[in-house]
Amino acid sequence: MENSGKGRIGVSVAGLLSERLIRTGLAASGKADLMDALVRELCEVKRLSEPDKLLEQVLKREQGISTTLDTGLSLPHARIDGLPDVAAILGFPTKPISDPKIEDCPIRAMFLFFSPNRPEAYAQQLQLLRSIALLFDEAFLNQLVAAATPFEALELIRRQESSIGS
Repeated sequence: MENSGKGRIGVSVAGLLSERLIRTGLAASGKADLMDALVRELCEVKRLSEPDKLLEQVLKREQGISTTLDTGLSLPHARIDGLPDVAAILGFPTKPISDPKIEDCPIRAMFLFFSPNRPEAYAQQLQLLRSIALLFDEAFLNQLVAAATPFEALELIRRQESSIGS
């Protein structure tokens, strides 16, 4: 789904998600706790093995630069050996949680994903990050956080992608 037009979506975020891969009302005591819950759910839905190892990889990646944007969207991710395709999950904590690396920027949503660790997949990962940055501006994130159900959130994402021109 490549698209070189400026302001266009390169990778379909909605195409990576389903109602089961959007989690609302997650009780989390902090960023690591939220990542743990999302990794475990993603592993269950996508039938990925070794959730503890996957969590370790994403936590290790987060030790560097924080992946939380000023809008309140956090984007933890890691490259995984042997993973055939991108696997993603979107989660919303019951209340905003703090990012230990960034003051005054509470996490309102987390889009956690794993991508294949092979050179031909690196461009897709960058396109996905670009697509997320284009989609999830502050106004849209406000709408998503207010969504009552995963179905409603997924429909909002589909409409937003369509309006940007995927």
